[in-house]
Amino acid sequence: MVNTQSALMAQAQELMKQKDNIEAEIRSLQDELQSQKVGMTDRLVDSNGFPRSDIDLVAVTTARSNIVKLKNDHKEIMLQIEEALHAVHAEALAEREKKKEEAAQAALQGESSSSTTVAQASQSGGGSNTVEASLTPFAKVNAVAPDSPAREAGLLQGDKIVAFGTVTASTPNVLPSLSEHVQSRENKPILVKVLRGDASELQSLILVPRQGWGGRGMLGCHIVPV
Repeated sequence: MVNTQSALMAQAQELMKQKDNIEAEIRSLQDELQSQKVGMTDRLVDSNGFPRSDIDLVAVTTARSNIVKLKNDHKEIMLQIEEALHAVHAEALAEREKKKEEAAQAALQGESSSSTTVAQASQSGGGSNTVEASLTPFAKVNAVAPDSPAREAGLLQGDKIVAFGTVTASTPNVLPSLSEHVQSRENKPILVKVLRGDASELQSLILVPRQGWGGRGMLGCHIVPV
């Protein structure tokens, strides 16, 4: 897919070079008309209807004809460039979605492995305290900004966070640790587990911290201790 994207970009760049060449030719022909002190619509005959003697009629008519042709070529190449850029954008979007899906699957596989370990510990005895601690919320989502990574992940106002990647209620200095974890995971998926609603339903979400989403910070949500 990356090779396809590179090929599409190369095609778009080649089209833009052709566009630049066409524009350069048009400017050259317009300069030629300017040297004759005529434009595209000036009359080429005098008041008596005879060809003007102060200009090179062949050069002027040829330049005008070529300009018309090149302007039509320019319109066509601009349409081709637009289509090529749309194709590049679509391919890049598909690549990002693929990477996001792969990251989510990897994170969910890690969650499955972690759940198996907890289940084994519980079966071996003495694991109930571990399970209970893992469901203890340590923070609450107080607000979620529109179009933010938090909103894209599915976080909602009022969600109670029980796990944020490796950070849990048993983590020392839990909120500073959460902030450090976010900084270390920029553009990388984090498995977030929250309790939601009156029924305290456990939800597992994939959050990818990033800059440049249009707001402050890399999450786009306000997290407070419970």
